[in-house]
Amino acid sequence: MINGKNGHDNLNLMLADFCYYNRNTFNSRYTPLNLGLLAQYTNQEFGKNISTSLYKSVDKFLKNAKENPPDIVGLAVYFWNTALNQYVVKCLREMFGKKIVIVLGGPSIDSDKLEQYKFLTEKFPGADAVVVNEGELGFGNIIKKMLSDRKNLFKDHINGVSFVRDNQLIQGSFTGLNLDLSTLGSPYLSGLLDDFMHSEYQPLIQTSRFCPYTCAFCVSGKNRGKLRGYPIEQVKEELKYVSKKYADRPYHQLRIADENFGILKRDVEIAEAILQCKKDYGFPKIVNFYNDKRFTETSRAVISLLGNMTTGGLKLSLQTDNPETLKAINRRNVTKEEIDDAIAWASNLGISATTELIFGLPYETKDGFVGSLNGAIDQGFDSILCNHLFVMDGIELNRPSHREKFKIKTKYRTLGANYTKHNGNFIAEHEEVVVSTNTFSYEDFLEVRSLNFLFYAVFTLDFQKWFFQFIKSEKISLSNFFLKFIKPNRNISWPKGYLRFLDDFKEAVEGELYDSREEVIAEAKKIYELNNNDVGEPTQINTRFGARLIYEEREWVKQVLLHHFTEMMKEKLTEEDKNLANSLISLAESERVDLRNISKRKSLDFSFDVINWKKSKFKKPIRDYKMASKKINFLLDDTRLSSIKGLKKHSSDYGDRDIYYQAVSTVDASILLHNLVYEDNKNQINL
Repeated sequence: MINGKNGHDNLNLMLADFCYYNRNTFNSRYTPLNLGLLAQYTNQEFGKNISTSLYKSVDKFLKNAKENPPDIVGLAVYFWNTALNQYVVKCLREMFGKKIVIVLGGPSIDSDKLEQYKFLTEKFPGADAVVVNEGELGFGNIIKKMLSDRKNLFKDHINGVSFVRDNQLIQGSFTGLNLDLSTLGSPYLSGLLDDFMHSEYQPLIQTSRFCPYTCAFCVSGKNRGKLRGYPIEQVKEELKYVSKKYADRPYHQLRIADENFGILKRDVEIAEAILQCKKDYGFPKIVNFYNDKRFTETSRAVISLLGNMTTGGLKLSLQTDNPETLKAINRRNVTKEEIDDAIAWASNLGISATTELIFGLPYETKDGFVGSLNGAIDQGFDSILCNHLFVMDGIELNRPSHREKFKIKTKYRTLGANYTKHNGNFIAEHEEVVVSTNTFSYEDFLEVRSLNFLFYAVFTLDFQKWFFQFIKSEKISLSNFFLKFIKPNRNISWPKGYLRFLDDFKEAVEGELYDSREEVIAEAKKIYELNNNDVGEPTQINTRFGARLIYEEREWVKQVLLHHFTEMMKEKLTEEDKNLANSLISLAESERVDLRNISKRKSLDFSFDVINWKKSKFKKPIRDYKMASKKINFLLDDTRLSSIKGLKKHSSDYGDRDIYYQAVSTVDASILLHNLVYEDNKNQINL
């Protein structure tokens, strides 16, 4: 090789996209499509002049590097694996000094020159260069120069690449967002990703590249380029290839990595190909993607084909409806009329509608954000994801000028279960969460944090959604109800389990944030060592406590919900109201699949047509759906049954709490609920 290790003149390339391996990261491990595409390109361009290997595991990477030293290392850097990459860069320098070239790429690389300089001098002083934007062209230019003039590799500009020389950032000319995808073959079809297509990794497919939107909170918002699609016949063959490989694991989701699937007219044809794969191979049963942010006719056609297979159905991610905020983050939403039309359209097809809102953006206030949450409920969204803004490398809002302009203050928290030890070295990731700006306080943040949890539990995990839609129709503000639920009058005699749950939640919320990254790492290390070198309970509070609320706290839920309902209704409460609320809570309990004992549920008698009430997006009061009493049966179709059995098989050695966490974090919420069918329906699907 070039460094004279074995007498050959080909370059040894090692590409890595590191991830963490523990019981709580199962649903976040994906096939390294990014590495596969990079390897596909370099193999096509340089052929026998290079040898390439791909890695997800730090252990395997360092072991192989020691046995067969690399010439070039390419590392994919994301906010969820930054510490792993920093550790590996340090190890490589200790092993090889400057004999090897270390190149970083990925969405964490900012397009801003000052940010690139800081990234290379402060976060990764051991790295040689960063590839900006898409990786193939810039990384290929490094290889080309390595093959021709290794000694002068970083003497002159390299297009698509930035590096530091003599304490100055040297930038090559802009490239990387104009690769002709028709020239790039498939890493699936060439076999480059075969080693990763086993049960540990979920499959990724990309059909197009580039996002035309410029949102300042997103890593894609900084890019300027051209929307391009891979050859459609190649995409179809990839879908077949992946579906055959995963046919024995139907509980996995197919993730489409496009930033806006449904933006190109041909995406309808791709959606039809996905449906054909489901028919031919039994995979995929569930597809995860973000549809085009503009709800065009093409996007409608894609959703009409795949809507009932998707996680969240129709996704209209609003993020905010504050005009000042939208301007500050370079975003334009669809209009209220367009949203109403889209939700009505989805409702007629029986497809759920989802939106996302982010608290913490510039100019956002607590009261304005609560108003946005209530507005999303009133508009009829089935699922409302309430997120908190966090800043990271690669987004415009992380730049010092933006932080100063909006007085962005942050705290730190552990990033899920992304921590481990390697050869005695503790490694952990973190999130930097925005906890105040010049328009909201830390106290506002904590209050919205509590609302965030209950919106997630109700509108994402379907916790007692029948009951909450009912009380909404009774003119009870859900945000007010949620706050009373989280902060009840302690002078009242409440069930001990309820108070214990609230105390645990409060402790988790107040204890998850730290003033420095060092404090986060120290706490994660303490947890790891107390658990005999294993991760502790999942740190995602919403998921963890949502799973607990649904599966472990059922003994007090009905009593507590009815008590708060009674208090808020006061003199307006009738006996019929209480009976109806009680019945709807019981309905939700029966609707939920028992993950430990999948068995046939007893039918329930109901004198309100709840099935059509839900289909109408709860627009009218339930009393408008009065009917002669019918029995509701609780059934499981093949998709639900196979997904739940796959989950149980994967989690067979876990305790109850870990199984419940895996269920709500891995499987779409609708999969965890029975189908509701009236007994007189002739088209029932039996368990």
